[in-house]
Amino acid sequence: MRYTPGPWRMKSNGELWSYPRGGAPSQIGQMYWSGKNEDRAGNARLVSFSADLSEGLEELYQLVSQPNVAAAIKADQKIFGKARLIIENARATLEQVTGEKLPDWPHLDPTKKLSG
Repeated sequence: MRYTPGPWRMKSNGELWSYPRGGAPSQIGQMYWSGKNEDRAGNARLVSFSADLSEGLEELYQLVSQPNVAAAIKADQKIFGKARLIIENARATLEQVTGEKLPDWPHLDPTKKLSG
């Protein structure tokens, strides 16, 4: 799945802008809010940081899928159960973001970028 590169920023008038690293800023959308005024700033932060969050989650998932990292996680019974739940939640979230089915952890090809 492709999306406009981040980081994104939301202006107070609802304009959503992309500030790609090494590129020129461009407006990518306009948000119109309903609901409580006190919720709007938080909602705007969620929207504007969604690209950064997705990219960070992808990088983390790729890291824990590296054979040596996966082996270390599996070998430590104190953390394995909780780590497995966290990793599976990350995989499910990335599937929603990318629109693609990902292999079960840790069978991700660490050389393949998930988005873009």
